[in-house]
Amino acid sequence: MGRRPNGAVVCSRPRPARWTSSTPPYEREVAPGEVVVVDRRDMSVSSACLVPHRPRKSCVFEHIYFALPHSVVFGHAVHERRTAYGRALAEESPAPTAGRGHPRPRLRGLIRWHYSGRSFIQPSQAIRDLAVKLKLSPVRGVIEGKGVVVVDDSLVRGTTSSKIVRLLRDAGAREVHMRIASPPVIGSCLYGIDTPSEGELISNRMDLEGVRRTIGCDSLAFLSLDKLHSIYGDEAHELCDACFSRNYPVLPTVPEPVPELVSAFED
Repeated sequence: MGRRPNGAVVCSRPRPARWTSSTPPYEREVAPGEVVVVDRRDMSVSSACLVPHRPRKSCVFEHIYFALPHSVVFGHAVHERRTAYGRALAEESPAPTAGRGHPRPRLRGLIRWHYSGRSFIQPSQAIRDLAVKLKLSPVRGVIEGKGVVVVDDSLVRGTTSSKIVRLLRDAGAREVHMRIASPPVIGSCLYGIDTPSEGELISNRMDLEGVRRTIGCDSLAFLSLDKLHSIYGDEAHELCDACFSRNYPVLPTVPEPVPELVSAFED
C-alpha cells in the first residue's frame, strides 16, 4: 500500500499501482490478517489485525522466481535480491577456469518468447515439454563452437534445464555448464505451489552428479542454502525455505496422512 495527501492506494501487486496517473510512494505490505480502513470523510488510514501474531515465514521462492523484477516483496526490491543471488553464486561456483583469461562480450544465445507461461507449474509433463520448446529459441551464430555457461534461477523437475542443454548442443555448443542461483529443491511445497510429489523433484531423487548426468550438462553447481541465508542476514529466520531444507514451519491439514510429509516433520 501507499499513501497520498487525499487518501491511500492498496493493490494486490505492484503493477496496478503503476497504472495510476499519480502513483503514491510505496509504504509497506498489508500484513497477514490485517484490515486496512481508509475513512472517506477525512481520508485517514487505520488498521487492525484480526488474528493473533505469529512468527513470519516468507516464501523465499517469491524473490527467487515468482515475483516480477520491479516488485518490492517482503520489504526487499526483487531485482536487488536476485542480483545478490547471482553475486553469491559467482563466489561459490564460478565459471569453468578455461575461459577466465579470455573475457568476451556477453551475447544473447537464447531468445525467450515471454508469452509461453511458466513451464514448471503446468499440469502435465507433455505440456511442460511443449512450453519449454515454445519459450526458448537458440541463436546458432552466437552458440556454435563455444563453451556456454547457463545461469538459471532454480531447478525443480529438470524439464527446462535438460531441454536447454539439448537446444544448446543441437545449436553447436562445444560445452554446456549449468549454474543455479538457488539451492536444490528437495521438498514439496505444502502451501500452494504445484510440486505435489517429492518423487517429481529431481534433486530429491538424485545426488549432484546424478542430476548433472540426467540433464546432460558438462558441469552443474547450485547456490548453497547457507549462502542463501547469509544474503538475508538476521532476517533469514523469517524465511520459509522448506522446498530447500524440508523444514516446514506449519503442517497443513490434509484429508489423509501423507507419509512423506509426516516423515519430514518427524525428522
